[in-house]
Amino acid sequence: MRLFLAIDPGDPCRRRVAGTVDSVRATTSGIRWVGESHFHFTMAFLGEVDESRVAEISVATEAVALRHSPFPAVITGVGVFPDWRRIRVVWLGLRDEGALIRLGGDIGETCATLGFPQRPFRAHLTIGRTTGPLSAEQKVSLSKALALHKHDTYPFDVSRVLLMRSVLRPAGSEYSVLASFPLGGS
Repeated sequence: MRLFLAIDPGDPCRRRVAGTVDSVRATTSGIRWVGESHFHFTMAFLGEVDESRVAEISVATEAVALRHSPFPAVITGVGVFPDWRRIRVVWLGLRDEGALIRLGGDIGETCATLGFPQRPFRAHLTIGRTTGPLSAEQKVSLSKALALHKHDTYPFDVSRVLLMRSVLRPAGSEYSVLASFPLGGS
C-alpha cells in the first residue's frame, strides 16, 4: 500500500481554495490542477508499505497526535517548487504559531524511527503540478495569476492527523482515509 500522513483543512477551507485554483486555472496553461477533494497537507510520505505495518504506524501516529493540542492555522502565500526556472509544483503556504512545524517534526522523527526516510517538513498545500517544462510565457501568466492571491487567507483548525492510502490510477491518485488520530485526544 502507498501511504502518507496528512492534515485535512476541512470542507469549507477546501471550497475556498478551489475557488482560487479555478481563478488561476482560467489564465494559465501547462499545469495539472489538484481537485478539491485532494487538498491536504502531507506531514510524512511513507511510500509503499506492507499492510502488516499499518497497526504499528497507527500506534506511533496516535502517540504523536496525543502529545499535540488542536490549533488554528491559516493557508496563505503562494509559490512553486523547486524554483521558477524548473517549476514542478504550485503551492499555497501555511501560517500558524509554529504548532504545525512542531507536529511535522515530531511525525517526521517518529517515521524515521520506524524506518521511513523523511525529508524536512515544508508546510505547503499542493494545488498543481506541471505537465512538462513551462514556456517563459506560461511562467509569466502563472506568476501574475498567483500574485493576485498571495495575500489571500484561508483559516482552518488542525484537530487530527490522517493515515491516508493513495492508489495511483491513469486519471490520477485516489485517496482514502485508513485511520484518524485526534490531536490531544480531542
